[in-house]
Amino acid sequence: RSDPPGGPAKMVLAQLGGSISRALAQMSNATVIDEKVLGECLNEISRALLQSDVQFKMVRDMQTNIRKIVNLETLAAGTNKRRIIQQV
Repeated sequence: RSDPPGGPAKMVLAQLGGSISRALAQMSNATVIDEKVLGECLNEISRALLQSDVQFKMVRDMQTNIRKIVNLETLAAGTNKRRIIQQV
């Protein structure tokens, strides 16, 4: 068996990047961005991070911080919620 250039670490990063991209794409395909859609996106990203051996506390803190920054209830109507979430 031959490992790809960069070894297993590169494979983990590629899988993590793919998982995050898929989660963001699913959110982008949603008709309305609400708490449920944001939660599903964050959960998918969190699962990918945990599978990549990121510490649980860091993942939990990331989720908390994103939810504080992207408070969907306080965003004005007409605000591009997708863009705000993707920038975070």
